[in-house]
Amino acid sequence: MQVFNNIELQVSPACIAVGCFDGIHIGHQKIIREMCGYAEEKGLTPTVFTFNSSPAAFLSNSSPRALITQNEKMNIFENLGVEKCFSLDFSSIRNVSAEEYVQNILYKQLKARAVFCGFNYRFGKNALGNSDYLKELCTQLSIKAYVCSPICYGKTVVSSSKIRSLIEEGEICTANNLLGKPFSLQNVIVEGNHNGRTIGIPTINQNLPAEFVTPRFGAYASFAYIDGTRYNAVTNVGTRPTVNGTNINAETHILNGFKGNLYGKEIRTELLYFVRDEKKFNNLNELSLQIKQDIAFIEEHKIYQQYS
Repeated sequence: MQVFNNIELQVSPACIAVGCFDGIHIGHQKIIREMCGYAEEKGLTPTVFTFNSSPAAFLSNSSPRALITQNEKMNIFENLGVEKCFSLDFSSIRNVSAEEYVQNILYKQLKARAVFCGFNYRFGKNALGNSDYLKELCTQLSIKAYVCSPICYGKTVVSSSKIRSLIEEGEICTANNLLGKPFSLQNVIVEGNHNGRTIGIPTINQNLPAEFVTPRFGAYASFAYIDGTRYNAVTNVGTRPTVNGTNINAETHILNGFKGNLYGKEIRTELLYFVRDEKKFNNLNELSLQIKQDIAFIEEHKIYQQYS
């Protein structure tokens, strides 16, 4: 997949999915799959037009916490069949009117011949354009415009804001169902205090980026991906009150008998199931016993097998 950080004049006619796609949840995935299917049917280039930062940061001075990294976002696009992705800094087009956006950017420069968006899509300066206006402007230019209806999970409309709330509340299973994949943390392993080793439960530590949504503090069943191999694991998200910790991090104990030095290596940790809230124990031995109980609970309820 080709990735562009600026608008560049294209030659081939394109089918374009437009949106922030901040979590690429199951609703976003539907839009992109339908776009790619139409592109294949009509011989158009499957393309995404999105942003590398949230427009909300510019429009309301508050940016929603991220659900995925930019690299993960690009990988998902590519796996869904996207061939070109325009991922722009929102500030570069924040003052472009709705009309200019469709006529000059989508139609003239990116050669859009079909456009796909979600039902709640907003565009143009001050977000004055909506999905109905997009269809109107596209019709004037003989561009096919498709507005995808909302996706519901039970009675819940799938949205990135709902997923953030679920993660913060510890409803990780439901959040994962809405995401269409496990929520993950992907960053470099940092050195901790080595307390886990003293109780026979070595752990790896990952700091939580400030821009990321913060899961409910507590213990989770998890997967750790190391050099392409998936390991069962148990992860505590929080401040480690038993050892008087202060910074928020994810501390993961890898099962399957894994041994090795991972400092400085970037790994992905997927949260699968919320087991219990974080608590302060009287000593490390009590903590060790609780972790063993957590693992027994996870194995008894066959949590890992549910994701096989």
